[in-house]
Amino acid sequence: MSARKRVLFIAILIAAQICSSSSRGRTVSPNSVICITHVTVIDTETGAENTDQTVTVAGDRITRVQASSSEQPVAGAQVIDGSGKFLIPGLWDMHVHGASDERASWSYPLYIANGVTGVRDMWGPSNANKFRAHLERRETIAPHLYLASPIVDGSPPVWRGSVVVTNASQARKFVDEQKRNGADFIKIYNNLSRESYFAIADESKRQQIPFDGHVPLAVTAWEATASGQRTIEHLRGLPLAVSAREDELRRVAASGSFRERNAAALWALQSYSQSKADRLFQEFKKNETWQVPTLTVLRATGRLTDPQFTGDARLHYVPYQHRQQWNASADFRFRDWTAADFLQDRQLFHEEQKLVGAMFRAGVPMLAGTDTMNPYCFPGFSLHDELALIVESGVTPLGALQMATRNPAILMNATDRYGSIASGKIADLVLLDADPLQDIHNTTKIRAVFLAGRLFDRAGLDHLLK
Repeated sequence: MSARKRVLFIAILIAAQICSSSSRGRTVSPNSVICITHVTVIDTETGAENTDQTVTVAGDRITRVQASSSEQPVAGAQVIDGSGKFLIPGLWDMHVHGASDERASWSYPLYIANGVTGVRDMWGPSNANKFRAHLERRETIAPHLYLASPIVDGSPPVWRGSVVVTNASQARKFVDEQKRNGADFIKIYNNLSRESYFAIADESKRQQIPFDGHVPLAVTAWEATASGQRTIEHLRGLPLAVSAREDELRRVAASGSFRERNAAALWALQSYSQSKADRLFQEFKKNETWQVPTLTVLRATGRLTDPQFTGDARLHYVPYQHRQQWNASADFRFRDWTAADFLQDRQLFHEEQKLVGAMFRAGVPMLAGTDTMNPYCFPGFSLHDELALIVESGVTPLGALQMATRNPAILMNATDRYGSIASGKIADLVLLDADPLQDIHNTTKIRAVFLAGRLFDRAGLDHLLK
């Protein structure tokens, strides 16, 4: 066995041990009845803070939410005193990688320990139905998974392992196959041709399966929203679409070079057209085109040569193999970058933050995602980084919290299960020691997490991290 395979094998064994042992004396099974008393429940729709509430959990569901003065804990229930504490729905990271890859099962405990009870995996398995059945048989403690298809790209693909389509027939066949295999949505990428892109758009509509992802280089953000693309990730295509120099800079971006696309995006945002932005944002609202900015990864790329940034203490939660891949010199996208290129990327990030704030003020629907498994995007931890960066961009703390709770449930047509604290919802909950609406950083002050009714108290969460 090679050294690399030994490292991978050990990582899988460690992850399996963590997931299987996490219930030993550190958690409460979802068959118990638990009452959280005297807690402040945050309404993720209105921002109302309902004080002195008792929330009852039985099995995997919330069964009652009542004022503590009128609600006595169920006889024999475990009682958690929520005095001075705040209860929010479980958080969702709506842009991750690796969650449906057995090699990354080490990430599951990190998500749960950070209150992330659900993730949207943006590079799914070839057969989502088989993967879900396999995960269920293993009885692994894992966040809820919302699964993309494999990435579908043009020729040449950006990433090895992507499914390549070069014409409309292949594109339609891919959509049909992934619909049968149980993918929740189709994930599209940079190098799709116009023919393939619009075939995917048409076939997805016919098959009633959403298509999400990047705006391909051959397509504009205006065309993407008009065609029914449900989400746009990483603000791709937006800088050009809101620029007074759109046509000129599109030719620069079309080269395909990551460096040159960054330069075109920066120049585009420096030539921001308010009238174009207003029109585009109205189109996003009308067409319900969601934005997933992933500020965590956008910030990271410009700081890969900054020792203070790359010395993050959370690296010790990341397997050696991944840490090695996070070195800029090992990444084909950045290995030939100069100091000026990294500076340009940092400048671009600040402009992108302004764009996020502008979209929020315009009422564009948005989701919180990190691009976990990319450099310095840490499973679980980085969702809290994302929320902080979103607020720095001009979004209110409530708006940021909605992007990780209520909005994901709306996107997934799952408001009957997720996104708020109410009777009948799945008991995904995070108990906080401080108010996240006063300071979004308080989402890190976690006292307990419920995952489908299974309680992880602070000792249980520390056990996961350990």
